Amino acid sequence: MAVKKVWFHVDVNSAFLSWSALRLLQKGETLDLRTVPSAVGGNEEKRHGVVLAKSQAAKKYGIHTGESLFSARLKCPDLIVTPPDFDWYVQCSKGLIAILNDYSPVVEQFSIDEAFVEMTGSEGLFGPPVEAADALRERVLRELGFTVNVGVSVNRLLAKTASDFEKPNRTHTLWPEEVPKKLWPLPVGNLFGVGPSAVRTLDALGIHTVGDLAHADPEVLRGAFGVRGDSLRRHANGIEGTPLGKREVKDNSYGNSVTLPEDLTRPDQADATLLALSESVAGRLRADGKTARVVTVQLVDNLFRRTSHQTVLANPTNTTETIYRTARQLIRQMWPHRPVRLVGVTAEKTSADQFEQLDLFTDAHHSDKQEKLDRAADALRSRFGDKAVVRARLLDPADKPVTPGALSAAKARDKRKKGQ
Repeated sequence: MAVKKVWFHVDVNSAFLSWSALRLLQKGETLDLRTVPSAVGGNEEKRHGVVLAKSQAAKKYGIHTGESLFSARLKCPDLIVTPPDFDWYVQCSKGLIAILNDYSPVVEQFSIDEAFVEMTGSEGLFGPPVEAADALRERVLRELGFTVNVGVSVNRLLAKTASDFEKPNRTHTLWPEEVPKKLWPLPVGNLFGVGPSAVRTLDALGIHTVGDLAHADPEVLRGAFGVRGDSLRRHANGIEGTPLGKREVKDNSYGNSVTLPEDLTRPDQADATLLALSESVAGRLRADGKTARVVTVQLVDNLFRRTSHQTVLANPTNTTETIYRTARQLIRQMWPHRPVRLVGVTAEKTSADQFEQLDLFTDAHHSDKQEKLDRAADALRSRFGDKAVVRARLLDPADKPVTPGALSAAKARDKRKKGQ
C-alpha cells in the first residue's frame, strides 16, 4: 500500500514587517510595529519609495504591498515607516530553515520567507500532520520571535494554497477531498500561477472561481493559453505538475538572468532586457549547435517572490527573434502585482535538431533570413567582440533604464563556463 504523501508549506506572516519589528524590539524599542499601522518602505528620495510589507493594522486602511509610500500615507497619516534591513532578513530566514531541517531532511526553500517541508512518514516522530504543524509554529514563535502559517496537504501546490488561508499564525489543511469545499469557491486569482493578465482572460471566458476553472472546457483553455491551459486546469483540481519547490538546473538548459538597475512596473518596460537576454541565450545555443523546444521566463518581484512561466514551441529553435517573441508573450501573461527586480530567460529541452517543420503559415524566407543574420552577427562578435554588433533596439536612449548592464557579467560567466 502506497504511503500517503504529506507536505508542509511554511510561510512567514508579513515577513519583512515582522522581522523589522523584531529587530527594533531587540534594540530596545517598546512599540511592536506589528500591533500598529506600519510598513517597511524603501528610500523615498530614490526609486524604492514603495511599501515592501505592511502590518495587519495597516492593511485595514487599504494599504497594499507595492503602492507608493505617498499614497499609503494619504490613507493613513499616522503610518509608521521603517527602512528594510536585508542582512537581518537573511539571518531570520536562515534561522527558520535551521528549525525546518530538524523536522525533515527534505526542505525546499521557495523564497526568503517560505519553504516546503516533506513530512511523509514522520508521524511516529512528530505525531499527526496537524499536530506536528502546530508544534512547528509554536517552536518558531518561541525560538525566533515571529509567526508563520503552515499549509498541510499531499503536494506542494495544495500546501501552499492552504497556507494562504486565514492569517496570522494558523495551520490549515487542504486535502484532496477538501478541494471542492475549500478551494473551488475562491476567486480564480487566488490560484497559484494565475496573475492579473490571466484573470482578465478567464473573466472574459466567464471563469470567475477556481471551481469554474476546474470544470472548464480544456479546448477553450488551450485556445486562450496554449499548453498552459492544461496546467491551469490541473492546478484548479489540486493536481500538481512540475513541483513548485526548488529545482536543480539541468545540463541541457541555457539561461541568463539579471537584476535590473531599477524596479519595473509594466511588462513593456522589460522588452529591451528580454531582447538582450534572448540574444545571449540564443547565441549560446548556436555556438553549441543546439536548438530548444521550451522557453521559460522567470521574474522576481521586489519582495523576492519568484514566478515562472514556460511554453513549448511548435519547432525547435535557436533564433533570437523566436526566443524573444516567445518571452515577450510569456511575460505579459505572468506580470505580477508588485514591481519586478529580476528577469530571466531560459531555453530548455535542447537537442541537436537543426530542422524546422514548416506549415502553410510559416514564412520560410523570413525564417531563413533570420538564421543567416544571427549567424553573421555571431561571427562578427566572435572576431571583433560582443560590441561589434548591437541591435538598434538596445541603443534607444529611452530604453537605457531597463537595458541590463549586468548582462556583460552574465556573458563573462558564460565564457568562464566554456573554458572549464
